[in-house]
Parts: sequence; structure tokens; C-alpha cells
Amino acid sequence: MKKTFNPLFIGLLWLITGTLFAQDIPTALRWLERGQAEKATQLLQQLHQAQPTSQTYFYNGYAALRNNQPKEASAFFEKGMAMDEKRHPLNKTGMGIVALLEGRTADADRIFAEVLKESKGKDLEILGKIGEAYTGYVQVINNVDKPLYGQHNAAKAIEYLEQALKRDKKNGPLWLALGDARALSTPSNGGPAVTAYEYAIEALPNKSLPNHRIGNIYWAGRNYTLASDFYKAAVNADSLYAPAYLQLAELNFKTEKYKEAAENMNKYLALAEKPDAEMRYRSGQFDYLAREYARAVEKLESVKNDVETPVTYRLLGRSYYSLKEYDKTIENLNTFLEKAPDKAEGLEYKLLGRAYQNSTDTTIAKDSIVVSYLAKAAETDTSENLFSEVAEMSYKLKRYEDVIKYAEAGEKRFNKSSVKDKFWLAMAAYKMGQKDSTMYLKADSAFAAVQESSPDHIPTILYRAKANYYGYADQDTAYVKSIPFYERFVELAYEKQEENKFKYDMRIALKYLYSYYVSVTNNTEKALDVARKGKVLDPADKDFNDMVAQLTNQTTKQTRPKP
Repeated sequence: MKKTFNPLFIGLLWLITGTLFAQDIPTALRWLERGQAEKATQLLQQLHQAQPTSQTYFYNGYAALRNNQPKEASAFFEKGMAMDEKRHPLNKTGMGIVALLEGRTADADRIFAEVLKESKGKDLEILGKIGEAYTGYVQVINNVDKPLYGQHNAAKAIEYLEQALKRDKKNGPLWLALGDARALSTPSNGGPAVTAYEYAIEALPNKSLPNHRIGNIYWAGRNYTLASDFYKAAVNADSLYAPAYLQLAELNFKTEKYKEAAENMNKYLALAEKPDAEMRYRSGQFDYLAREYARAVEKLESVKNDVETPVTYRLLGRSYYSLKEYDKTIENLNTFLEKAPDKAEGLEYKLLGRAYQNSTDTTIAKDSIVVSYLAKAAETDTSENLFSEVAEMSYKLKRYEDVIKYAEAGEKRFNKSSVKDKFWLAMAAYKMGQKDSTMYLKADSAFAAVQESSPDHIPTILYRAKANYYGYADQDTAYVKSIPFYERFVELAYEKQEENKFKYDMRIALKYLYSYYVSVTNNTEKALDVARKGKVLDPADKDFNDMVAQLTNQTTKQTRPKP
């Protein structure tokens, strides 16, 4: 974002007679240069009230011009004309400048011709003021110097200023104005302007403004290192020179040095007289980028009703999230989505989902809300596979079709699938098998993929056994497919001493194996082994006690319980 700065620069510091004014008018103009228009105007008015002179009239009008107030300037010049010296018609010159800036070219030409005749074309102050006026009074707009007024003529500015410099080659203000004129004349070639500014640096007691101007030229030429060096030189010359802090902040932002951008913008705000809401908003942006979230929130809250951009609520929401103020995160991000749904990014949905996860509000269905936001975020988020998280949460919500949809979407998006994703997909398919038996085999395929990565994962092996049992209508096929997995499930549970953790499924598995060994393979030894394990696992289970007793008594009557 580019922000216009209205610094009211000094322009030209001409020789001024009178001890009091020689000391204080330059001081006032220095405040103009720093961007402190009110201080400058106040001092100039005090001088004028104490002792009105041709110069106090003119410089009050000059300050008004630099503040884009040509009517006020004209009032001062018109009254001051009566006090002009015959060969130094300074306020009459001011009237010509007002005519020029208002587009009354014929009037300006006439007045300038008259004042040049009256001053015999030798008055440095008049020549310089006319030349400076033809630049349109250059203002800083980020990295580009542009005239404050639309009426400007670089060629005429150069003509007047070079004429003056013939009479005083060491006049710093003249070189400074000539640099502005040359910059306007050849915007694609900053060399001639830089040369003039360098002469100004040599001649001026305070070197802030010419350093600043050179910095802008280097910025326009994309030499950001040199631009930064000259801006720093400007503030080193005068620590109260606010415009260079603003330029440094914007340059730091452009070069992604966000902490420096925030720091320099804060220095600018501390010096600026009346920074408007847009500028404070800009500072809040820099604070956010610098991860100074508390400071960002303070500024953005103060301007959110004054700036016409819903992005304020985005920055507030993001900042509040970083400060772990989740209810305010939700409030601001929801406001942002209401005001600018077309500008929403995946991060907004992601932070809303996370904020709802951490919300203390017990009156809402948080899990469903979280899933809806994270699912939207997952569509564009490349920092992590949110589809994976949404799939797991959907499983807990018993939305099994969504589990499969999100797990498969994540695999497609990232060209890979984690073991966890495959597991939740398999579990969802297994649950869906209750309504569609074909899903059991889809579940087994997914569980098989999990087992490749984690061969001894007990739940995977258990559900492969179940999926194969229920996936085949033919009982013999079900036996053939499921028994190896039940055997491995039981084996691993004992190896890892987790038989009690899976006690419910262990009881079913042991009974199923007992039935298989007795009725299919006639392996009494294996049948007795699983029966005894079951009896130890759950001594109160009557089935295991009966199994052991039957085998011990060589009873062959068996049942075939289903898992």
C-alpha cells in the first residue's frame, strides 16, 4: 500500500535579513522539512504577530503553499506586497507562484516578468522561489518523489535555478531544488539529480533532505542497499527527521525485514504530528508481520471503524489467535468472512477451526464446526495435511463416508498417505460394511496397506481378521481368510502383554479359533491351548470353562460362535 506523506519540505533557505528572523524563520522551515507543519506554522505566526515584515508575510504564505493551501497563501502574499522592497518584490513573487499553481499561466508569466524586471533578474531568493515553484513542490510518496501540485514544468524550473546558481555556485538550497527539477525531468535517469543533491549535501548545514532524495532515487533504481544507507544518513543528520523513518519502514517491508519495518514505522509515528487512521493501520500491519501481535491488536482496534478495509478484521483475528484469545479470534474472523468472503484464505478457516477447538463455549457443537472449517482450509493449505485431521475427526463423529472422502483427498493432494490416514480410511470402510458388505473387502485392502508399514500393529491385524470374516458370505472362505489374522492377533497380544487391553476381542478370537480347531482341523491340542488361555484371561467366562472340560473329557460336540 502506498501512503502519501505531506512533509512540507524546506525547499530553499534563502538569505533573510534581521537577526530574529535569520534565526527563527529557518527553524520554522526546518520543522516543515521534518513534517511538523503545525509547529512550523505556529512559530511563523508568532514571528509575524511580534513584528510583521515582508518576510513574515511571505514565509507564512510559503508554509501555506507547502501545506496545499493556496488561498491562505494568497491572503498573506497580497497583504505582504505593501511591505515589499522595491528591488526585492518577494510577496509579489508569491502571488505569481499562486497563479502558477492554480493553473493561471498567463497571470503567472506576467507577474514573474514584472518581478524579474523589478529585481533586475539578480535576486537569488526570487529566482530560487520561482524555480522551486515550477517543480510543483515535490512530495514523497513511498519510494517516488512526486509534485504536490499538478501544475509543474521541470524545464522552466531548471532554467531559473541554473540562472541563480551562476550567481552562487555554493548555494545548497538552490542545488537541492535543482535536484528535484532534474529528477522530474529525467525520471528514468537519476544521475543528474543525484549530482545536484550531492552538491546540496556539501553546502547545506543539515543534510537530511538531500540524503533522503538520493535514497528515493536508488529505491526507484531497485538498489535497496544504497537506498537504505541514504535514509539512515538522513536520520543520522537529524534524529527528528520523520520522513526518512517512514521510507525506511516501507523499504524494510519491501525487502521483507518486518521487524525493522515495524520499528521504523513506530519511530515515524512518534514524530509525526497527526498520523491518520490509514497510517496507524499500516503500522499495525507491520507489527503483525513482525509478530508483535499485542502491539498490532492495540493499533488495529483503534482504527477498525475508521479504515475502509475488512482486512483489518483478518489481521485482528490472526493476531488474537497468536495471543491465544480464541473467542476474539472467532469474532473477528467471522466478521471478516461476512464482509469479504471472496478474500478469505485457507488460513482464516484453519484458525477458526483451531479457535473453536480451544473455545470454552459449551453451547455449540464444536467438533462439527471444527470439521467444517478445517475441511475448507484443507483445500488450499499446503503446510500440513489437514485432510488427515479432518478424516480422523469425522470418524469420531461417525461420518464414515466423509472419512474416506477426506483421506483419499489428502492422498491425492500430497501424493502420499500416512499410516494413520490409511488406518482411519480402513476403519471407516469397515464400519460402512454393516450397510454394504462390499465395504469389508475395501477395508481389508486399506488395512493391508497399513500392515505393510506397521506389520505388528495389533488393531490393524484384528480388523483384518474381522473384515475377512464378514467380507465373505461363504463360511469356509471366511475361515480360510480370517483365521491367519486371528492367530496373529492372539500371538501379538500375548507377546506384547496386551491381552487384557484387548480383552473383549481376545475372548471372541479365542472362541472363534477354538471352534475352527475343533470342527475344521480337528486339532485338539491347539483347541485346548486357546481354551486354557481364555480361561486364564477370563476365569468367570463359562464358555472357556466348558471348553476345557469338554476337551479334557474327549467331548467332541462343538459350537461355532461368530466374531
